[in-house]
Amino acid sequence: MKRVLSNSAWLTAAHLSGFVIPLLELPILTRALGPEVYGGVLFALSLALAFSLVVEYGFNLSASREVAVSVGNPKRLAQIVGDVFFAKLIISLVVSSVLLLLLVTLGTPEVLSADLLLPACLFFLAFGFSPFWYFQGTERMIGPVLLNLALRVFALFGLWLFIREPGDAALALYILAGTGFLNTGLTSAWVFSEVGRPRLSLAGALGQIRNGWHTFMYRSANDVLMSASPAVLGLASSKYQTGIFVPAEKLVKASAGMAMPVLTAFFPYFAKRHADGEPPKGWLLVFIMTLLAAVGAVILVLIAPWLIVILAGDDFKESAHLITWFAAMIPLRVFNQSLGLSVLIPQGRDRSAGYSLMFSALVAMCLGYYFASAFGAIGMVWGLLFGEALLLCLLTFSAARLKLSL
Repeated sequence: MKRVLSNSAWLTAAHLSGFVIPLLELPILTRALGPEVYGGVLFALSLALAFSLVVEYGFNLSASREVAVSVGNPKRLAQIVGDVFFAKLIISLVVSSVLLLLLVTLGTPEVLSADLLLPACLFFLAFGFSPFWYFQGTERMIGPVLLNLALRVFALFGLWLFIREPGDAALALYILAGTGFLNTGLTSAWVFSEVGRPRLSLAGALGQIRNGWHTFMYRSANDVLMSASPAVLGLASSKYQTGIFVPAEKLVKASAGMAMPVLTAFFPYFAKRHADGEPPKGWLLVFIMTLLAAVGAVILVLIAPWLIVILAGDDFKESAHLITWFAAMIPLRVFNQSLGLSVLIPQGRDRSAGYSLMFSALVAMCLGYYFASAFGAIGMVWGLLFGEALLLCLLTFSAARLKLSL
C-alpha cells in the first residue's frame, strides 16, 4: 500500500504539471495563431491523438495488469514487452493504411492544412508507442514521470521562443511532436535495457491484441471520446467553433483527469487483490473521487469567466459559456472512470465495461456531430454530456450485477 500511495502522489504531481503546462501553452498559441489557425492545429492534434490511442489499444490496462503479476519473472516480462511492441506495430500499420486510404479517396479535410500532416504523423507515432504501461505495471513511475515533465517544459519553452504568428502553426506542431517522440524513444530504450532484447512472436502479439480487446474498448474509447471531439466538431461546424470549444474542453478534461493518477496507481493493487482471492474494496474510492469531482466542477464554473480571459484572451469569451454546461461532465466522467478502474476491470469485467463505453462513445459522437451541425460548439457539449450520462447508467447496471464488497 505504501508504494501505491507513493505512485499516487507522483502521478498526481505529474498530472498537476500536465494541467499547468497546457494552460501555459494556451495563451502562447491562441495569441500567436488566433482562433481560426489555432482551431486547425487542434484539429490535427486531435486526429493524431485519436489514432495514437487506437495504437495504444488499452495496453495501459491489459498489459500493465500482466506485468504486475509477472514482476520477478524476467523471461515472462521480456516476452510481454516484445509481444506488446509487436502488437502496436501491427495495429499502427493497419491504422496508417486505413488513414492513407481515406486521404486518397476522400481528400484532405478543408480544416486540415497540408503542412500539418507530417508533424501530426510524428505526434501519432510518439504517443502510440509510449511504453508507460510497463512502468505502470512494475509500479515504478517516478523516473518516467520526471522525464515527461522535463520534456514538456522544454516544449513549452520552445513554443514561447519560436511561435509568433499564424504562419508558425506547423512549427508549433513539430515542437510538440518532437518532444513526445524523444520521450517515447528514451523510455523505450529504458525498458529494453531492463528486459533485454525483446522476443518478437506473431502469435504472442496477436494474443495481446485479442486479450486486450475489451480493455481497449474501455480505455481507448474513453480517451477517444474526448480527444476526437474537436475533430468531429471541426467536420460538423467550423474552425472558429473548434477554436472556442477547445479551451473549455481542455479545462474540463484536465479537471476530470485529476482522478486518473490516483485510479492508475490503485489499479494494479485492486487487480492483485482480486487475483489473490481478496475483495478489491474499490467502492469507497469511487465515492470519494466522485464527491471531490463535484466540488471541483462547481469551482470551475465560478472561476471560468475570469480564467478563460486570462488564459486565452478576449477573443475566447464564448468558451466560458460552454463551461457552464460542460462542467457537468466532470463528476459524471470521474464516477465512470472510478467505477471501471476500481471495481469492474480489476474483477475481470473488461467486456461489459468495454462494450458499455464503446456504445456510449458512439452515441456521444453521433449526437455531438448532429447537434454541432446546427448549434456549433455547444451542440458538441450536449452530445458528450448525453454519452457520459448513458455510460453511467450502463456501468452502474453492470456493477449492480456483481456481489461487491465495500
